[in-house]
Amino acid sequence: MKLDQKDIQILSLLQNNARLSNKELAAALDIAPSTCHERLKKLTSEGFFKAFNAELNLKKLGVNVEVLIAVRLKRHEREIVNSFIKKIKSINGIIRFYHLAGDTDFMIHVGVKDSDSLRSFIMDELAGFHNIDHIESSMIYHSECVHNLKINT
Repeated sequence: MKLDQKDIQILSLLQNNARLSNKELAAALDIAPSTCHERLKKLTSEGFFKAFNAELNLKKLGVNVEVLIAVRLKRHEREIVNSFIKKIKSINGIIRFYHLAGDTDFMIHVGVKDSDSLRSFIMDELAGFHNIDHIESSMIYHSECVHNLKINT
């Protein structure tokens, strides 16, 4: 599917606020709501949206400390990597993780109550995985999703 300017505008608007109604989208694009709805259905069916998510206020949920944890594995066989991914998907407190190329194999975004909870998370949850070579954590002072992705045609 080739995107035109209206499709790109729909993607950009929803990237910044996925709660916009069809009516609000149509008004912003200066098109009929029925036309906007058809475009949105086509973009959805063509797979341009992975998901519609809510960004939660972690402080309200008792998460006072956010940390990025860099993990390097001892070996990189598919079975070990898949086993590690399965493990981190089952651990509470993980917000998001990335499997990377380079010196760091995984970057794990974690939310915890306090520094004691972080220590327990690392010592009890991560360090028990016997194929970890190195763990390094960095506290996040501020994070923000800016949604400045340039969408090209």
